Amino acid sequence: MISDNNRLIECNRDWTGITVIGNKGKPIFLNYSQIKEIRFGYHTETKLFSKKTSEKIEICAEGLKAPILLLKPMDKEHFEQYKQEIVKFAKDNKIRLVEFD
Repeated sequence: MISDNNRLIECNRDWTGITVIGNKGKPIFLNYSQIKEIRFGYHTETKLFSKKTSEKIEICAEGLKAPILLLKPMDKEHFEQYKQEIVKFAKDNKIRLVEFD
């Protein structure tokens, strides 16, 4: 579960599941077998007359209508740590990892 430090991603102790704050702000527990693919890359948002590009972590899982999208501005302080943990989680559980598409 998400601990008191309000992290967006938390891997469980045995590295077989993760809890992610979903697109609507609710925690979602995903077992490694539910996750099809994890993508790292860039996301561009258009607001009025400007475009802003930031790093993203995108988690595609069975049973979700849309991928879970985590952007660097959502938690700049922990974003690099999230990436490291997700890479370890994906490699340990043989989940397809796509970097910088």
